[in-house]
Amino acid sequence: MLQKKYIIGISGHRDLKHSEIPQYKKEITTILKKKIEQYQDREIYILTPLAEGADQLVARVAKELGLRYEVLLPMPLELYKKDFTPQKYKEFYKLYIEAVGTTTIKLVDDNSIEDISDYGEKRDKQYLKVGQEVVKRSDFMLFLWDRVVNHKTGGTADIFEYAKEQYKEDFNKKHYIVECKRENA
Repeated sequence: MLQKKYIIGISGHRDLKHSEIPQYKKEITTILKKKIEQYQDREIYILTPLAEGADQLVARVAKELGLRYEVLLPMPLELYKKDFTPQKYKEFYKLYIEAVGTTTIKLVDDNSIEDISDYGEKRDKQYLKVGQEVVKRSDFMLFLWDRVVNHKTGGTADIFEYAKEQYKEDFNKKHYIVECKRENA
């Protein structure tokens, strides 16, 4: 019988350089296979907000390797839908319905549904909170990141810094960065 789950959290860019995706996929596959080998006594799950780009790429690789994934949404699905074009939403939704579980985080502080209906600071706080929740619930973090600190609330750099604080002296053992280029960088 397998012990408890080993959860790999995902944080990364939405706008991965398209021509580099096969290389990123190869590196992600290698990392996940190492974790499968390393933790044969545990069921490995991916935890992801399933945003466009890095999150969905890792979910697809996980599926190919027979791993399950859980989705942690930053806001109710109807609002999160705004983050996607109609075609991208179809891709998201196909992955979403194949997840073994889905959870929506609570609204941050004094946020209301109306506050996060449009893009801005309050919506960004939801992205930050979901990234922090992914870190808290994960045994290991996989970042697809260009290592640029752009000070965007809830961006990959914020989540990376939060993981460093949470994991402290174990941080080097509890994360991996797939260095990524961005499409418009």
